[in-house]
Amino acid sequence: MTPVLLESILKGHGANRVVVANLPRELRDLVAVALKDLSIAFVEDLPSEDALAACAAADVGITWADFAIAEDGALGEVARDDTARLAASLPIVHVVLLPAGRLVRDVAEAMAFAGGLLRSSGPGQRPTITFISGPSRTGDIELRLLYGVHGPHSLHVVLLDWYEGR
Repeated sequence: MTPVLLESILKGHGANRVVVANLPRELRDLVAVALKDLSIAFVEDLPSEDALAACAAADVGITWADFAIAEDGALGEVARDDTARLAASLPIVHVVLLPAGRLVRDVAEAMAFAGGLLRSSGPGQRPTITFISGPSRTGDIELRLLYGVHGPHSLHVVLLDWYEGR
């Protein structure tokens, strides 16, 4: 079902070029099946300079979230490589895969989860944790609210009730 849903999202946005980053190894093949007719780049397989170019040229970025905050609708994306974060922020559409069992209730639980991740990482191996709550919002001098000025215009979260994750 997940490949069908991904394919539907990508077709709905008219996507041709997709970058994928930060996915657990066992999900790469599943995502590749959904993207079989598109130009796809797995960021981790590219040198950093090629990853930047691939992310900048992509229509859609597909990434993994380690947790999400139910009360606020925010995602917690944990990246150990800055180039992987580009897949979430440069394409106009961002698709996030999230195990349903990784939903936490509120910010306090999210901070405890994030703190555990940081404490368990070795010296010099601290990940970057990014909280994503949807397209960026900004207001100008005329008090008009604009969405997606900095980063993706559209965010899709695919809850995986069949996968526990890493």
